[in-house]
Amino acid sequence: MKFLRLARQLLLVALIAGASAPPASAAWIWSPQTGWIGPTGAVKDSPEEQLAFAVGFFERQDYKRAKREFRKLLKAYRESREAAEAQYHLGRCEEEDGDYYKAFLEYRKTVQTYPSTARFAEILEREYRLGNHFLAGKKRKFFGTAAILPARDKAIEIFQAIADDGPFSEHGQLAQYKLGLAHAALGNYEAAVSAFEQLVSRYPDSPLVDDAHYQIALASLKGTFKAAYDQSPTDTAIRELRAFLKRYPESELSGEAADRLQSLQERRAQHEYQVGQFYERRRRHASAIISYEAVVAQYGYTSWAPQAAARIQVLQQRM
Repeated sequence: MKFLRLARQLLLVALIAGASAPPASAAWIWSPQTGWIGPTGAVKDSPEEQLAFAVGFFERQDYKRAKREFRKLLKAYRESREAAEAQYHLGRCEEEDGDYYKAFLEYRKTVQTYPSTARFAEILEREYRLGNHFLAGKKRKFFGTAAILPARDKAIEIFQAIADDGPFSEHGQLAQYKLGLAHAALGNYEAAVSAFEQLVSRYPDSPLVDDAHYQIALASLKGTFKAAYDQSPTDTAIRELRAFLKRYPESELSGEAADRLQSLQERRAQHEYQVGQFYERRRRHASAIISYEAVVAQYGYTSWAPQAAARIQVLQQRM
């Protein structure tokens, strides 16, 4: 009886002590559905284990949990070799989740923080594809939902980043060309011309050079340029198209360039002819003849040249 009484007392003491003791830390638990799951905020004992753990969630398309685990690795093992891979996978998570701009930001952070990453070329390629999405009119997400208007300004940001981070990479010259197209799409024609001219000077042997010259001509037609350019956008476009046809007579764009040049020359000749008529109506015949002669001399292949020549004969007889 004494023994039983003592046993009951010891058991009671143990129960009371257990009830008052702090709860033990949760242990890592494994299941076929989730793999290894540890306590909140816990990180694996090595960066290799933590990376494998995070990649497991990524492969199961649990991007929210994957991002959480990749960020844990970056916080605990920032100087490890696995850190660059974790940062890269943050971009992959955002891209797979459809937030292309956030994906770009994570990718660029990878190449800027870990420039020696083996993923460098792949990241530039992925950024280039994201830039093309925005250039084509892809809408940027805000707080997880799509914006109303296309975000072509993000295309400019992305292509500029590629040109800056990897100027001599496979996608460097492609990004430089698309940068010009993106500026032109937003009506930033001076910036477009600058981007195309940088392509010509930076990559003189690029197959995109003749296209860049053609785009310079088109942008020059539409833009309002500073003193460094001809004062007349039409004159600038005519000059660029003439230079393009002289440089690249066999280009696939030569036919389109010739048609555009003829159209612009018709427009320019018409303007000069109308100036002559303006002077003629005010009986300033000498000034009118100068304008008509400019039509004949500079735009002799246009439909306005014969009319200008006829007016010259009439006015000379009157004088």
